[in-house]
Amino acid sequence: MEKKLQEFLDNAFAPYGDFPARDDVQAELLANLVEKYDDLKKQGKSDDEAYQQTVDSFGDIDEIMENIPHDDKQEASAVLQRNAKLHGSAMKEADLSEQNLAGANLGGSDLARTVFDRSDLSNSNLKGSNLKAASFVESDLSGANLSGSDVSNVSFNNANLTGTVINGSNLKSSTYVGARLVNTEFKRSDIGGIVFDGMTLDGVVFDSSSLKNTSFKGTTLKNVSFHHAATKHAIFDGATMDKVTYAILKGAKATLTDINLV
Repeated sequence: MEKKLQEFLDNAFAPYGDFPARDDVQAELLANLVEKYDDLKKQGKSDDEAYQQTVDSFGDIDEIMENIPHDDKQEASAVLQRNAKLHGSAMKEADLSEQNLAGANLGGSDLARTVFDRSDLSNSNLKGSNLKAASFVESDLSGANLSGSDVSNVSFNNANLTGTVINGSNLKSSTYVGARLVNTEFKRSDIGGIVFDGMTLDGVVFDSSSLKNTSFKGTTLKNVSFHHAATKHAIFDGATMDKVTYAILKGAKATLTDINLV
């Protein structure tokens, strides 16, 4: 039935030819139609009844086109704004900087090299997404969930990561210069080689993560959790930490040189 609904959309947009982000717009609308069709089927409708009611709900194509901006950046943003439930979308390399995407559902999406600089992504769902080499510079990711995502080579510089969940993710070569790390979760992740030098980490959780060559030089660690984490080869030279954090690291056989206790 998805193929039949795709054909319906192809025919509906045929008179308009190609336009920026047409594929993204149609992908969003197809997801909506499939969801509508599935709901009708659950209500006991036959295949034909569910299909007809689904396409009847589509609305006026002219009105849809009137609401679509005509430059690439605005187009991509408009797609997201019209429907924040874009699970599984493909918008890699898009420019979504300075956008309000709070609460957006982008789980399972291909967003590699997409730019989200200075955007509001608070409480958004990015679980299981391909975010490789994406940029979140100065963005608000507070309360967002990036668990199970590929965030390798991602820039989180100066981003707000308060309460952000990045569990079970690939963080290779990601950067956090100037980021706000408060109650951020990095559970069950490979954080090897990441640099947190000179930062303040408050309530951050690294439980069950690999920290080989992760650097915390001169870092302030407040109530940071390292339970079952591999910290033996992490670097804590000159770090400042509370006694509980120190005890956990000491028990994990971390090398603690020139540590300041508070």
